[in-house]
Amino acid sequence: MNNRIKKNIFLALSVIGVGVIVARAIDLASGDGRWWELLSAVLLYGMCFKFYLDYRRAYRDGGSNRA
Repeated sequence: MNNRIKKNIFLALSVIGVGVIVARAIDLASGDGRWWELLSAVLLYGMCFKFYLDYRRAYRDGGSNRA
């Protein structure tokens, strides 16, 4: 897979992650959720977004197969 495809996959995962974070925050605010559910969603989002930025930089720099 080249960096453009990986970049797009991690962008999609990041967008989904934002929705999960919002859902977990609403659950926590209403008293139905736990703090560690929100924390784990934020950590997973952070990792996906970091990978997205890394592949975006690699794709922009012209190396389609580098990461």
